[in-house]
Amino acid sequence: MTLEINEPIRVGAIFSQRCVRPVWFSWKGRQIRIKESAYSWKSREGSAVLFHFSVTDGQGLYEICYNGENLGWVLIRATEERG
Repeated sequence: MTLEINEPIRVGAIFSQRCVRPVWFSWKGRQIRIKESAYSWKSREGSAVLFHFSVTDGQGLYEICYNGENLGWVLIRATEERG
């Protein structure tokens, strides 16, 4: 089931040169460790450059977004497996 979230989140990320790599994020009171980044892309919202990441923890698929202007992260959507 895919949920549209659009909530600010805390993210642990590695910044190097012109590269951003998210490592974990906090959501629903738990820390989700990113096992793999499936896809990443950039978009613009006004003057802000947005860095989108489709990531997985091995159980769910999440789209998170970093705003290069206000330096904030948002969880856009989540697809979690029910088991």
